Amino acid sequence: MHHGDISSSADTVGSPFVNYKMPRLHTRNEVLDNCRSIARMIEGIKLACLEWNLIVFPEYSTHGIMYDRGEMLETAATIPGAETEIFAEACRKARTWEYSR
Repeated sequence: MHHGDISSSADTVGSPFVNYKMPRLHTRNEVLDNCRSIARMIEGIKLACLEWNLIVFPEYSTHGIMYDRGEMLETAATIPGAETEIFAEACRKARTWEYSR
């Protein structure tokens, strides 16, 4: 990788860090809609730069921060689960896992 280059090479990983506004969500449907929005961003980011291997979103991007204990428990994710499947499908479409030389 040349100094100042944003693309990956055989011995580096190109990683965009997304400045994603922490959402305020209240329901399971809102969480899943937000995951789908993030998935579309993953696919779009990868289209912009095929060399990027790892796309990083900040904590709380998926569920936001919940101050209501009931909402938090009702929207809690399981792994594997709906959220991870949405992200996995986006990564498969965007081929973010692929390693090639």
